[in-house]
Amino acid sequence: MSRLEEQDFDEKRMARRNKRKRSQLIAYISLAVVVILIVLAIVFGVIFIKSLLGGGKTSDPSEEGDEAATLESSQEIVIETPEAISEPQEMSEEDIMDEVVSDVIETMPIEDKVAGLFIVTPEQLTGVATAVKAGSGTQDALSQYAVGGIVYSAKNIKSEDQITEMLSTTTSMSKYPLFTMVSEWGKGAISSSIGIDGIVDYTDAEAASENGATVAASMYKYGFNFDLSPNMDITENGVFGTDADTVKTVTASLSQALRSEGIWSCAYSFPKQGNTSDKMEQIDDSTEMLATGEYSLFKNVIDDGNVTAIMISNASFPNVVGDNTPASLSSVIIEDELRGVLGFDGIVITGALDDGAITEYYTSDQAAVMAIKAGADMIYLPEDFETAYNGLLEAVNNGEISEERITESLSRIYRIKYADRVEEITKEN
Repeated sequence: MSRLEEQDFDEKRMARRNKRKRSQLIAYISLAVVVILIVLAIVFGVIFIKSLLGGGKTSDPSEEGDEAATLESSQEIVIETPEAISEPQEMSEEDIMDEVVSDVIETMPIEDKVAGLFIVTPEQLTGVATAVKAGSGTQDALSQYAVGGIVYSAKNIKSEDQITEMLSTTTSMSKYPLFTMVSEWGKGAISSSIGIDGIVDYTDAEAASENGATVAASMYKYGFNFDLSPNMDITENGVFGTDADTVKTVTASLSQALRSEGIWSCAYSFPKQGNTSDKMEQIDDSTEMLATGEYSLFKNVIDDGNVTAIMISNASFPNVVGDNTPASLSSVIIEDELRGVLGFDGIVITGALDDGAITEYYTSDQAAVMAIKAGADMIYLPEDFETAYNGLLEAVNNGEISEERITESLSRIYRIKYADRVEEITKEN
C-alpha cells in the first residue's frame, strides 16, 4: 500500500477501535443502572407489600419487631458495584484481517470486484504491442479495469532501472493492491534480462533453496511480488525431473525460499500438466492413480503452508470428472478434489485461458463464467480480456453468478494482498 493508503487505513482502524471502546463503556454503564433499579424495586416492593398486609391491625410489639427486622434486613441488601471496566482486548490478527478485507470489499463497486478476479499481461490491459513503460495508457486502463494481477514476461524487461520504474509506477496507479507477477522467473530469458544468469540448478533441495532465494530477492528488489512457480510436473517435460520424491523435496524448498524473501508462489498445474497450448489433451488417469502420484506432491506443498495459490490444468480428466470438461472449468477438480480431498483453501487460478484447449471449444466470456462457477478465484490470461470481463460482469448483474460468489474469491485474494500489512499492525500492537 502507498503511504497515504497506510495512513488512511490506520486512522480508520483507530476510529473503529475507539468506537468499540465507547460502545462497550455505554453497555457496562447501562447494565449497572438496570441492576441497581431492579434491586431497588425489589426492596421497595417488599416494604410496600408488608405495609399492605399489616394495615388496620393493632400493633403488636413482636410484629413490630419482626417488621423492623425485615426492614433492616431489606436495607442491608448490598448492591454490588459492577466490575471495573477493563480495557477491551486487542484484536487478534485474524480479527484484524477479517475487518480489513471486509472494509475493502464492501466499498468496491461491482465493476471493480469483477475486474479484481483477472490476471492479464500489460499488453492485454493497455492494448499496446509491447509494454515497457507505465504511462497515461496504463493509468486509464487501470481506472477502467481494476485487475487483480499483471503478469510480465521477458519482453517487458529491458533493464533493472526500467522494470523497477515500470512496476513502481503501475502499482501507484492501481486503486487496489496489485499482484505483480512473472512465470518461472528462474528459467531462461526472464532472469537473464536483468543479469541473473546461470540459475538453472534445481536438482536438489539445497540448490532449490539457494537459487530460489537469489531469484526471490531480485524479484522483490525490482517490485515483483508473485512467482508462478513451482512446476509440479513429473513427466518427461517436467522442470525438476521424473522422480516424484525429488520433485516433492525440490518444490517444497523452492516455495519456502520464495516466501522467505517476500514473494508469493503458485504451484501448477493441478492435477496434472498436460500439453494444452494447441489442443485439448485427455488424461485417462483415475483418481486413485493421481492420489499416489501428483496429489502427494501438491499435498506436500499445501501442508507446508508456503504456497499461496495453485494453478489448474487445462487438460481433461474424464475418469475423474465424468466428461471432457477442462480441469480449469470443472467443479469436480477444483471443489471436490483440490479443496475437498487435498484441503486447499488458498487462491485457485485457472490455467491460461488463451490455450487451444480452451479457445477451440469456448468463447472468452463462456470460459470466464464457467471458471468462476466451478470455483476458481482468478482468471488467468483470457483470450479476449474485455469480452471475458464483460461476460462475467453481465453474469453477476443478471444473477447467473451471485455477488456473494465473487466476494468469496475476493476475500481469499485480499487476505493475501493485506497479509504483510496486517502482520505489521499486529506487531505494533
